[in-house]
Amino acid sequence: MLAMTKIANLTDLNFHHVLAATPGTALVFFTAPNCGACRSLKLALGKYLHSYPATLSVFEVDAVHNSALVNALEVFHLPALFLYVAGHYHCELHSEPLPAHLYRAIQTALSLPAQEEP
Repeated sequence: MLAMTKIANLTDLNFHHVLAATPGTALVFFTAPNCGACRSLKLALGKYLHSYPATLSVFEVDAVHNSALVNALEVFHLPALFLYVAGHYHCELHSEPLPAHLYRAIQTALSLPAQEEP
């Protein structure tokens, strides 16, 4: 299996379908075009995918154009990170936008029981 080297986009229309078909661990992050912190996180996630190949799939959701998902997942700040395992919500993830910190946060979250989806 090839390592995912890019970040795919999700929308209100394909979010649940794509995640349900994604094996293993997936990280979804909500962004906005004019969000500086979002750009920093996207850069860090790109580096993460290069440094830790094949550890997870990464998806981006434009919060401005996908308000149904923003409301459903109760996204109150950007960027927002959500971890999914085998297509099921696991938890909201908090991490500094550095590849090693993201890796540790993901590993810690995966060692804990899944939470209920908002």
